[in-house]
Amino acid sequence: MQSWQYIALLGAVIAVTAAILPKNKKNQATSSSNHAQFEQLEMSFEQFMENMEKEHEGLVKMLTNSLQTMREEDRLKTDQMMRLEKKCSELEERLSSLSHANAAFDAKVSILAGNAAFAGESSTQVLQQSSFDVQLEQLKKSIVPVNSIHSRYTELFELYESGKSVEAIAKKLGKNKGEVQLILQLAKQEENARHA
Repeated sequence: MQSWQYIALLGAVIAVTAAILPKNKKNQATSSSNHAQFEQLEMSFEQFMENMEKEHEGLVKMLTNSLQTMREEDRLKTDQMMRLEKKCSELEERLSSLSHANAAFDAKVSILAGNAAFAGESSTQVLQQSSFDVQLEQLKKSIVPVNSIHSRYTELFELYESGKSVEAIAKKLGKNKGEVQLILQLAKQEENARHA
């Protein structure tokens, strides 16, 4: 309640009390019963005020707790956004390096193809071709697809490769244990399919 409401309520109590109090001193019996009623009314009013204070304190505590909870959630969301922005910039850097590696690979392929076109059908050409094939396979294996599971869950795989358990990874990343296991299995399947 607001302070003006308390004042209005107090004024009402005083008005009721004034009406109950005896108007003349001749009626002592009525006066003592009115006095008892006044004391009872006063006790009721004090009890009412006490209850109102407790409710007010409860509301203040509830609002304070809600505000703290909202601040904590906001902090967590800000931290998560910062991590996602960092991960995004890392992925952009990785994509750039993969683009450069792909360009270098294309240049190497064109050079080797040009060398093969000018060379005759000699044994050196066969050796060069097999060397080229080996280099091509090694280069294909070293290039990680941009949209692979490893690139999407780098933090998860870093934790896994550092020896963390599935439970610890799930707890750290806020994921289910089953979800972490599924990601690891899909990554193994993707790796096997890429090398097959």
